[in-house]
Amino acid sequence: MITDYRRRFKSCGKDVVIEDGVEIEHPEVMEVGDRVYLYRGFRMIERPQLVRIGSDVSFYPNSFIQGPGERFEVADHVDFFPNTYISLGKGAGAFVTIGHHTHFAPGCCLYGHGGLTIGPYCNIAAHCVLATVGHDPVIRDQPMALAPGCCAPITLVEDVWLGANVTVTSNVTIAKGCIIGANAVMNKNTEPFGLYAGVPARRVRERRQGDKVRG
Repeated sequence: MITDYRRRFKSCGKDVVIEDGVEIEHPEVMEVGDRVYLYRGFRMIERPQLVRIGSDVSFYPNSFIQGPGERFEVADHVDFFPNTYISLGKGAGAFVTIGHHTHFAPGCCLYGHGGLTIGPYCNIAAHCVLATVGHDPVIRDQPMALAPGCCAPITLVEDVWLGANVTVTSNVTIAKGCIIGANAVMNKNTEPFGLYAGVPARRVRERRQGDKVRG
């Protein structure tokens, strides 16, 4: 039996397309805009408190969302390409918000446990990881797998480009206009309009025309 989720959403705009093979455990929490496309294999499990999807948003095949987080909010003109994984986390301060005209190439992992804010016009290349949660690095009286996770926010302010395979750790803000080179590990805040690269990433040069390269 095929479920017409459009009738079960909290609200639903015009020209919403839901392919066969989509599974949503709690469509009643979802507010969906116009021209939203959910491709085959899209899944959302558990019950977030709020899911608000803007207009002209596409979740390509096998995108997966889980967790009872505070909210998942997506502005207009956002694309989640195949195999995007989104963990909303749980408890106070667990959320994912995404600004307009942002896209995620295949295989990205987004963790909202500590609060993940991605601004407008962000370009996230394939296999990037934005990890607002991690294991406790201090030796305690129990294995790391059993100890409570360490959570802190990540913010991409605006017009940010993450190259392929970038990892952003918790408690990091990437300023407006930054480029993070492929395979970098970003573990510190950045300054606007910089090119960062390396493990851990450091500022390589300015992006503005006429600025000098910094060694």
